[in-house]
Amino acid sequence: MEKILQNIESIRKEKGLKQSVLAEMLGITQAGYSQYIKKNKDIKYQKLVEIANVFEMDIVDVIKYPDKWRHCTNCAQEKDKVIQNLNDYIEVLKQGKK
Repeated sequence: MEKILQNIESIRKEKGLKQSVLAEMLGITQAGYSQYIKKNKDIKYQKLVEIANVFEMDIVDVIKYPDKWRHCTNCAQEKDKVIQNLNDYIEVLKQGKK
């Protein structure tokens, strides 16, 4: 999770978005956003999808940032590995809801 949060912060900065602006776009407070980043708080899958949408990126590109598997010619195995890791993460999040 820490790597994904670092990626989100890097992308946010690259896009020139302030934390408060990104937080508002996500429907949370700046303090709430800051807690995700500083405390390595788990982000629910749906919130990760929203973040990717705000960044106008595929969710896998946010997870793999700065590498983009879809731009390389021989990345099918890497893509499958990323998708499996994402599915594993989704299952962990689902278990936390129980």
